[in-house]
Amino acid sequence: MNLDVQSLRTFSRLAHSGAERAAGSLTQLTGVETCVNVTKIEVSTRGDVEREFVEQDLVSVHIGFNGGIDGRTVLAFDRDRAVELVDILVPGAAEQPDGEMATSGLKELGNIMLGGFIDGWADFLETSIDITTPTFVDVESRGALDDITGDSGFEMDTGEDHVLAFRNQLETADEKVNFYIYMLPTHDSIDTISTVAGSEGKTVPVESFTSFSEMITDGAEQASEDLTAMTGSETTVEVSRLSFVPIEAVPMELTEETRLGVVLEFEGLPSGYIAILFDRESADNLAESLMPGMEADAAMRQSAIQEIGNITTSGFLDGWANALETTIEISPPTYVEDLGSAIIDPLATELAQSQEHAFLIDSTIVTDNDEFTCDIYALPNEAQLREALNRLAAEA
Repeated sequence: MNLDVQSLRTFSRLAHSGAERAAGSLTQLTGVETCVNVTKIEVSTRGDVEREFVEQDLVSVHIGFNGGIDGRTVLAFDRDRAVELVDILVPGAAEQPDGEMATSGLKELGNIMLGGFIDGWADFLETSIDITTPTFVDVESRGALDDITGDSGFEMDTGEDHVLAFRNQLETADEKVNFYIYMLPTHDSIDTISTVAGSEGKTVPVESFTSFSEMITDGAEQASEDLTAMTGSETTVEVSRLSFVPIEAVPMELTEETRLGVVLEFEGLPSGYIAILFDRESADNLAESLMPGMEADAAMRQSAIQEIGNITTSGFLDGWANALETTIEISPPTYVEDLGSAIIDPLATELAQSQEHAFLIDSTIVTDNDEFTCDIYALPNEAQLREALNRLAAEA
């Protein structure tokens, strides 16, 4: 199964259009204004997807689809807040958010929203797509993707099961309720959509994307080991994934809280930008771990973060260079302290001069005792990343 950037662009527009249909269905049903916040295509492991469900305490409604294309859709949400919307449809549901009335209402909510989502795809493909009866899934009692068949994923040599997921974030106007729509089409269905989307002749096997995803994870694990060696605090990689997003949506991936860290440019195959970011508490704890017993002022903290950022970046990118048998040069680190979105925005703006979409790589490294969290965001040049993916395909 091959993919090209043109297909990914079409997938992104389709997913966004379908999500707008779902948002419109919810608005019409409840009177609560709902909009689409971010749409992206992710290559990640099932474990990472399920971990996100657990950490955010999400419950979900699953609906299968078949006909013109086949697969599964998942509507995930915070149960208590979503039940507040269901209460508009089923008065009394909010009094017992774990009760049968609330569950039934959530299934109906999922049926209407996901039905609208799939209708958007059917219209584009000029085909009919049938949907199954909705199933309510509580992550506490079973895995978030337990009923997703193997046809919606692909296994690597490592045995880790990956998924190509279309992930949409919707939110109500008062920002009280966030919904996430995941669409996981089968292999054959991705081929069908790609054929309709048209091809630029620059296709790469989807397995190359998963190979690169594995490479990202390896790089994050090396960065984690380097952080552990520097700070003495045991760290682990919490999540590491590759996403395809509209370039203007990249800054929206970060929260509006202040972040401290470094930004670097890397050149080679591929080239691009990387940001190593910490929240303020993490930055203070890092400075303390590097300079125990010393009163770290702003200059000392900045110096510590620059040093950590430089070493972490080297560990992260060295794995790429080894896997691609190339050389990647890294610029000196530039210290940054600003809102997360404000830090990433100029990097996205620079890439926007030559591309409309971006491959966003994000990894999170955490300590077992919550001493600090390190977020790594990489934005490679789209054309050069495609060349790197083709190189991985040739080696395979």
